[in-house]
Amino acid sequence: DCFSGPWNVRSEKLQDSSFYVAANELRRAKSTHKSNGRDIRLRCLFLESASAPYQQLLRFAEETTYAEIKTLKAEFEDSVDDVVSFVRAGGRGSFPFVFVDPTGWTGFALDVIAPLLQLNPGEVLINFMTGHIVRFAESSDAAIQKSFNRLFGTIDYRSRIQSLSGKDREDELVRCYMDAIRETGGFKHVCAAIVLHPEKDRTHFHLIYATRNLKGVEVFKQVEKKAMEVMEKARADAQQRRRETKTGQAEFAFDGPVSCAGSHYEQLRDRYLRAAKDHVWALLTERQRLLFEHAWVGALQFPLVWESDLKGWIEEWKSAGCIRLEGLSSSDRVPKREMGHWLVLLSTSEGTDA
Repeated sequence: DCFSGPWNVRSEKLQDSSFYVAANELRRAKSTHKSNGRDIRLRCLFLESASAPYQQLLRFAEETTYAEIKTLKAEFEDSVDDVVSFVRAGGRGSFPFVFVDPTGWTGFALDVIAPLLQLNPGEVLINFMTGHIVRFAESSDAAIQKSFNRLFGTIDYRSRIQSLSGKDREDELVRCYMDAIRETGGFKHVCAAIVLHPEKDRTHFHLIYATRNLKGVEVFKQVEKKAMEVMEKARADAQQRRRETKTGQAEFAFDGPVSCAGSHYEQLRDRYLRAAKDHVWALLTERQRLLFEHAWVGALQFPLVWESDLKGWIEEWKSAGCIRLEGLSSSDRVPKREMGHWLVLLSTSEGTDA
């Protein structure tokens, strides 16, 4: 964890800190695997440069017994070699997961963190502070321009967003960063999950996840889907509290799931469904034959798009006579990944409206 904190915690025992949550989940995973006869060694490295938070972090590390925890009071960019050494010390069987959770867009320049992205095996999760980045991406301030060039590793991102505005500009900035992470780290798969502002209908940040394994994508998308349900419930509660504070009147609370129909969330989901469907159709049109897992990766790289959406499009195209499926056995009702299941194009006239 490269920017550990803790920040804005309320619990005296730090249960709501990112490092406590992370370590506790690892402890649960260790217990699960041990019940299946496999003993996993947990090693954590937490970095924090600010003195007061570091003391809290250090106390947590000293009190934790179920994992080996090392702490560094240092700036992340100054500690990349130390992080790599820590990973290497884990032995040939180690699998590092690197979490980069900054408060802005500085402190993790692409060329500096490249050795961490290139750890193989390994995965990376980066908090891309979209709200701030979109606001300052085209600033004329020389210092800000330099910091953005270091973030993206290139100035090409400016040409890609030059004629764009609104959500198109935001999405392209995220794609620019995803492309930079993919190329620098040699990752096969890079996905993005969107996190909305708790009280306003705008993006707060994106979580950029990079992996070299389809299983990683599968789990990330499963977690994203569950997290979106929690996020929308939390946003509804926060917005209700804001209205009550403004009007001075309490509102009735109803049990049950939050309805997002017509909400900003649903508008975003419609947007990314259309984009993902168009992308998969373009791949199929270009290649004529497309492995299901390639269609799956192509669709699920977009936020708020699930496997069930892709299978719905496939069924729609199949029913319309636009494609046929090859490689499925008599017992296969739907295509599956890594089973030699193909989408074969029959007609290029299919519209791609979601």
